[in-house]
Amino acid sequence: MRTSFVQQGVLKVKRILSCFCVAVALTAFCQVSTASAQQASAGNIAVIDIPVIFKNHALFKKQMDELKASVDAAEQALTQDRDQMKKMVEELQGYKAGTPEYKALEEKMAKVQADLQVKVGLQKKEFMEREARVYFNTYNQVTQTVSTFAQRHNITLVLRYNSNEIDPTNRQSVLEGVNRPVIYQNQIDITYDILNILNNGVQRSATVPGSQVPQPRF
Repeated sequence: MRTSFVQQGVLKVKRILSCFCVAVALTAFCQVSTASAQQASAGNIAVIDIPVIFKNHALFKKQMDELKASVDAAEQALTQDRDQMKKMVEELQGYKAGTPEYKALEEKMAKVQADLQVKVGLQKKEFMEREARVYFNTYNQVTQTVSTFAQRHNITLVLRYNSNEIDPTNRQSVLEGVNRPVIYQNQIDITYDILNILNNGVQRSATVPGSQVPQPRF
């Protein structure tokens, strides 16, 4: 009788230990499954074609057109200054070298030419700084938009790539192609999704294809 009781006690302990082991195993499995799911969901990688972004970015194109108009206006004004210099040269030829009139006009021409060179230098610097600011502000806007978009769609890495075909007859094109960071991508391209956001509310002429946003993997 006592032996039977002891055997039952042993069996009960074995069942408890067995249940405990199963519980531990299930807990470990859940932890592994959760870790695997997190790793899988953290594996979304996308690409973006920055040249396409700049080419079709409506605000960027507008600002660059405005800059070009300013450059054209400055060139027009420069042409007028050059015409004035040409007239002064023709006038100088009408005076005899060494005369007071000749010297006075010669000094005036030297001053006008020096002022013109300073003016051209300052304008060139201004236009280059304006262009740099446009590119900088646009790129900052793009990166911030990509960051927000990536967080929203559970994308952990966005790589820059270029979708242009490499021209084997063009050395520069080949070198750029060889140096591209992305060799292969499986259509996980968020270029036009970002363009849609950037151009939202801004009139644009570019045709934007549909979304190619990678779906989060859980």
